[in-house]
Amino acid sequence: MTEFARHRTAFEDFIDTMHRGADEDVIASHLAENVVLNGPLGNEPLIGREAVVAAIRTVAKVATDLTYTQVLSGQTHHAAVFRLQIDDTVVDGMDLVLLDADGRIAEVTIWWRPLPAALAMQRLLETEGREHLS
Repeated sequence: MTEFARHRTAFEDFIDTMHRGADEDVIASHLAENVVLNGPLGNEPLIGREAVVAAIRTVAKVATDLTYTQVLSGQTHHAAVFRLQIDDTVVDGMDLVLLDADGRIAEVTIWWRPLPAALAMQRLLETEGREHLS
């Protein structure tokens, strides 16, 4: 029998917050203090709640559509499949998330596809504060 990762409900609450407009205080409450974000735009991860909230704020500010379509749970991680649109550029993506013992996001890795759209998305986000996302 499959054992599911703990705190799936906490992760689903985070996704609901993203759907409702990514309120910064609520987003911050879902993140561990030293959360690590491995994003699609830079080689180095973002570390810390403040940096990750700033990155989410940048994306939420310019996104014309962010829709999570599926949540998967395994033994230690959760994954969420989503669609992100900014202007006419659309990427499909996935967040791979590890929650800590308190149900807060300790680490997240984000993937985008297809590559041409991901590169176009990168250019769009550069104008909105790439320093927060690299």
